[in-house]
Amino acid sequence: MIVSNLKSSFEDSIADAEEIWFAVALIKKETYDYIQENINKKCKQHILVGIDLPTNPVVLRKMQAKLEKQIFEACIYKTDNNYHPKVYLFKVNNNYTAFVGSSNLTDGGLEDNVELNYKVTDQNDCISILDWFNDLYNNAYPLTDENIIEYEEQFNIISDLESQLKKRRKFIKLKKTTKITAHDYSLDQIDFSDRYFKKEHHMAFRQELWTDTSRSANNERIKVQDKFLELNNLIFPKFTKYGIGELAHNTKNHIVSMYQHITGATSQKLGAMWLSYGKSQDEIKKYKFFFPKLPNKKINDEDDKMSFINHARLQIRIDLDSIGIWLLFGKNNGGSIFDRDAFRKKMATIKFRDDFYSMIKLLPTDYFIYLNKNKKFCNEFKSSDELNDFCKNDNEREYFYIGRNYKILDVEMSEKNLPEETLKVFKLLFPLYDIMIDKIDNR
Repeated sequence: MIVSNLKSSFEDSIADAEEIWFAVALIKKETYDYIQENINKKCKQHILVGIDLPTNPVVLRKMQAKLEKQIFEACIYKTDNNYHPKVYLFKVNNNYTAFVGSSNLTDGGLEDNVELNYKVTDQNDCISILDWFNDLYNNAYPLTDENIIEYEEQFNIISDLESQLKKRRKFIKLKKTTKITAHDYSLDQIDFSDRYFKKEHHMAFRQELWTDTSRSANNERIKVQDKFLELNNLIFPKFTKYGIGELAHNTKNHIVSMYQHITGATSQKLGAMWLSYGKSQDEIKKYKFFFPKLPNKKINDEDDKMSFINHARLQIRIDLDSIGIWLLFGKNNGGSIFDRDAFRKKMATIKFRDDFYSMIKLLPTDYFIYLNKNKKFCNEFKSSDELNDFCKNDNEREYFYIGRNYKILDVEMSEKNLPEETLKVFKLLFPLYDIMIDKIDNR
């Protein structure tokens, strides 16, 4: 399972950990302090830190001071080659969980930087990681005064130089090539003649247009809007045949996302557009009267906060290099708050959790759940409890969606196949939509 934000994963793990093993190239003082302040006080800690990157000697001194405790041990690892791992292994309730990836033990590594880390729960794999750690630890150097002083002298010289280099790197000006790539191929190399979405539709979401409010940029996105409306005309009449007639509302003005920037919108970056279907306008209007104010929200425009976009929906989405077909819950402002609240309450019952798990397991192997910046394929869940624990991480400030993504050259994305594929996926996702959303007429 890919984890983008390690801090949220760490918060649960360190609070309950019985034992940890960290092998890391760089540790910042603030992050070390955060770990020590939040970790289970009875947890046994093993830390193996490198000195090829500028770990402040203050951190080494702090670790040295804890060595007298029988539940804490730390060493320095140094060889002729760079020591560069980022491995975090936790033991909780006699089960191991590891995070392996690109994140150092720094604020940036845990939360702010663009990082990629993988969560490992297979116990055999975790034991292999533990064996690897122990092999390195047995060849490490102790945190003695002599070793720390030796490092400290070099650190003061190197850190000043590194600080200057870091500032200089910030001023490096790079230029993008004219070729726009899509996964492992260039858009210029793709034959779009049999694709439903053509090159011009994908190019409307190149990065330089994300914040472009010009007429020419809007005109590029209008072409995407027109293509989505064309798709609507192809699939909408078949909704009842595919068992999704409940979504067959004649709301053409609301089904395609905006092609131009809207003042006050949550994001001023237009990196994608979508065609979506959900509750009818009559249903949504009832929320305005049932809930005069959204709970815990600052409201500037009641009509906007009760709008279609702030409720869960089935959608097909296009960006620069991919297409996604999802059941989506929005973020921020309305954040699909009614549907999220309804789903959370339903998940409190065992029967619903079991039913939801059974439905998730019926989805094909390339379907996933994306929640609070974490993505997990549906076939990875081994029990309703595991799925429930994952869903507890829901955060209305982030998107929550279930579905699958496609590359431009996938056979399903051809001019001939995409409309039918959209209907097939909507049919698969609709039962989930139907049980997860809030239904105001049932209140």
